[in-house]
Amino acid sequence: MATTNAEGGNRVQAVVKTLDILEALWQAEGAGVTELTERTGLAKSTVHAHLTTLRSKGYVVQDGDEYRLSLRFLSFGEHVKHAEPLYHAAETPMADLADRTGERVLCSTEQNGLGIIIGAHDGERSVSSNIDVGTPTFLHCSAIGKAMLAHFDDEKVERIVDDWGLPAFSDETITEYETLVAELEEIREEGVAYNRGEYLSGISAIGAPILGDDDTVYGAICVVGPQHRLESEWDHEELRDQLLSAANTIEVNLLFSD
Repeated sequence: MATTNAEGGNRVQAVVKTLDILEALWQAEGAGVTELTERTGLAKSTVHAHLTTLRSKGYVVQDGDEYRLSLRFLSFGEHVKHAEPLYHAAETPMADLADRTGERVLCSTEQNGLGIIIGAHDGERSVSSNIDVGTPTFLHCSAIGKAMLAHFDDEKVERIVDDWGLPAFSDETITEYETLVAELEEIREEGVAYNRGEYLSGISAIGAPILGDDDTVYGAICVVGPQHRLESEWDHEELRDQLLSAANTIEVNLLFSD
């Protein structure tokens, strides 16, 4: 059975259910039929049928009553990662920036209105995070996302907000479109974007866009750390300069990657 989604395309419901189950397995890091039923809202018989099919094709493994994603997904992930020019261009500059700052460094690009993390490097004082390679993120509540949004045209920004909204993740999240537009203007003027506990309370970030010669937005890079520590360093030009230097190195790498 196919239904029409908000963009006017057809959605095959059996595929949607399979993907919902796979995403639930990924989030749970393994689960049984009952837990997957609760997480997806699907009937037990439906969950079991999809899991049986996925196991027969080698995409999940079963250990007793628990199912997990199989290692077969590694081949997909490695292929997608290595086919992305930004991943190669950003790898060394990200590692260098993490070493210099001691903080966590992330690189992201935009797909379908969301930010997708394509690289992550930890410094010696990095904090633990649930954001890692492949994680989709909303753009309006992160330094890395706002750095990209600031350089999209107005029509694309409006379309992204229409599609995904401005959901609140903390008391500091921007949830008004006019407020977001005003901040994006400031980001364009200053060259960097800030996240002041907007995605996760107590965690802040500073981000910079990665642009092409024709102002194409390839992605963005950011430094993430505890709010009290990172924000105390925002007034020092060194952190900002190190970030912008890394972003510029990535841009040069992309320029000569062909």
